[in-house]
Amino acid sequence: MNKYKRRDFLKLSGLATVSVLSSAYKISSNTNVISNPSVAKKFPFIFGAQYYRAPTPDNSCWEPDFDKMNELGFTDVKFWIQWRWSHRTNDKFVFDDLDKLMDLAQSHGIRVTLNTIFDASPHWIYEKYPDAKPVLNNGHVIESYTMGHRQIGGHPGPCYNHPGALAERKKFMRAAISHFAKHLALAMWDVWNEPELSFPQRTPDIDRMACYCTNCQQKFIEWLQAKYLTVENLNEIWGRCYETWHQVEVPRSVETFTDFIDWREFHNDTITSEARWRLEIARELDPDKIHYLHVVPNTLLPFNPVSTCADDFELAKLCDVFAATMNNGPFFTPQVMSAGQGKICYNVESHINGGNTNMHQAEINLPELLNDFLPQIGMGIKGFMFWQFRPEMLGLESPAWGLINPDGSDRAVTKAARTLWTKLAPFSEKLMNCFPKPAEIGIWKSRKNEIFQFCLNKNFNSLADNTNAYAEAFYWNSYNYRYINETMLESGDLSGIKLLILPSCYYMTELETSGLNKWIQSGGVAIAEAHLSAYSGTKGRHSKIVPGGGLAEKWNLREIESISSYRLKLNQSEIMDVNVTEDTRKLLKDFGVSGAKYFPIRLMSGNILWGAERYAKIESPNSDSLGWFHNDYPCIIRKELGNGTIFYCGTNMGEGSRKDRSGFMEILHSAIQKADILPNMNQSGTNDGVRIDSLFQNENLEFMVVRNNLSESRTTKLELNDGFTGLFSGLKLAENSFAEIPASFCDIFYR
Repeated sequence: MNKYKRRDFLKLSGLATVSVLSSAYKISSNTNVISNPSVAKKFPFIFGAQYYRAPTPDNSCWEPDFDKMNELGFTDVKFWIQWRWSHRTNDKFVFDDLDKLMDLAQSHGIRVTLNTIFDASPHWIYEKYPDAKPVLNNGHVIESYTMGHRQIGGHPGPCYNHPGALAERKKFMRAAISHFAKHLALAMWDVWNEPELSFPQRTPDIDRMACYCTNCQQKFIEWLQAKYLTVENLNEIWGRCYETWHQVEVPRSVETFTDFIDWREFHNDTITSEARWRLEIARELDPDKIHYLHVVPNTLLPFNPVSTCADDFELAKLCDVFAATMNNGPFFTPQVMSAGQGKICYNVESHINGGNTNMHQAEINLPELLNDFLPQIGMGIKGFMFWQFRPEMLGLESPAWGLINPDGSDRAVTKAARTLWTKLAPFSEKLMNCFPKPAEIGIWKSRKNEIFQFCLNKNFNSLADNTNAYAEAFYWNSYNYRYINETMLESGDLSGIKLLILPSCYYMTELETSGLNKWIQSGGVAIAEAHLSAYSGTKGRHSKIVPGGGLAEKWNLREIESISSYRLKLNQSEIMDVNVTEDTRKLLKDFGVSGAKYFPIRLMSGNILWGAERYAKIESPNSDSLGWFHNDYPCIIRKELGNGTIFYCGTNMGEGSRKDRSGFMEILHSAIQKADILPNMNQSGTNDGVRIDSLFQNENLEFMVVRNNLSESRTTKLELNDGFTGLFSGLKLAENSFAEIPASFCDIFYR
């Protein structure tokens, strides 16, 4: 690659005169066309890696590494600006190393993203503000320490709500942005690497939860005053008898639900406020760049709204583009694209090369790289950065994560990356203007309900299992879906959605139930699991009648009795008489049907649908009974409501599918058919396990990503008006013909 002068390179990449305003660069989530087609050219398709996390790699590697980046065709590179490393004393800033790297990137024609890192705090901060340290629920004060991924110490940084520490962070942010703003290599600001609460605790533990310092307690009272206005209103919802705001106790237990939900909601809002000021300063001081942050998507395991407290949807609203640490699959990419709500989304931290000193990284060849990156492109991701280019040489993460060997020589993944980008680069500009088929399926995902579910179980295992079962079913049957949060449901922002899934929907607000009812009555189809809105987020009380929020009365539908699955009793002979396969009969005999997590539900077809955790009998006149546990009342019904339909399931149907999927898929396909939804490309054949994504420019199909995750080939028919060719495999897909998709296959097809 020629080493363009930076100004020329910027012209080539379309970034020379970009002035980024998040509202102007929004892609409609309901169409295949961006709202202003010309702005697509303002954002580049990126391919590169994170490179510098001081003090590694050392400067002897820099020149040969950038030569190698040119050889691989890199368009972008990322450097960290660490608070501790670059702010040595209160008034001393050290940017010399980064200055040299910026110049090196410019001379090699590679765009730079600078990532500001505040969870490596300088020594002097606690000398100046000794009360800025995070405090855990058990009273333990967190002292600065080193981690495998924060080798220079200063982790996790001060509490976000300490006013003095906040002023110092802003001071450093302004100094860093002002210093680098005019550098010609700089293209983007990433203001936060994986936002999470001070003192990261990705597996929640109530005793070690942060932060309970005096500043957080005071800010929480202010947050409550803004929400409830009067202490009398707070008393009504919390069930307390406080006389003044000063009497309010900070929640230290999960057992009264509403106060703890408020407490974690406050910390989620704290994270959002921190992100807001970082992005505002970046825009103020360097308005001509692209400004964003990147998350680890909230898939509950590990990031979640209780201990990490980062709300992807709220954070994405603040960004010009949205980005994440992620790999392929049914969970991460849909979460990022859903939160982005039509914005350009990047994978800026691919962990495909993960490892450590005790477990060196895997050998990654081209098939593994295609299987990871191409499905993300198919779902709308517009580029990738590896974590990281050169293997880590310091601490537990050494000698892993590298795109090259420690001595700079090629690894298998180096060659794979070279091939990937050589093939993909000629299509990158066109890919920037192509977008997936809009999702017609929504999966409800409320952070308040997630916190509530943690209160019940002290973990997210059941909720994640339940929610993810639906995502996996849709993903591997080639249906597009997006996550719908509580704000969207409350406001009725379900444009384009025909089928809405409500897994583990125990906690809801009355605005949500009102929005749900209006949407169904106007023609929507919904699957709701047991105890819909049984706990009112509006009143802070358990509902007397379920479903709650007035739905039981509006729908003439009630749960007349509910029992934990662990308390169910049934003679095996009652269930063994139904028409089931021999395999299912053997499963029932071996498993038993009394007092367990899973229990069998007889469907009209004779299939067994497995319930989990919860069981409710349903009474609803003028409904269709679909499944029974006992022979009296059904526990699955279908009912027409206005112009729409509710499938009400008195158990955790998704979680139950972990036992066996056949009955689950029967109900799911019935709802999909009722909603009149077709899979991508309307393929026919045996497709479960084959994922096909379509990318359109305007109304024209330009690319398809085809992925067969199975160990055997699959035959499928696609409704195509043109022939398509696999970019890497050369496989031909003819117009409207059957195609055999090889086992363990992934490729992107073009016209």
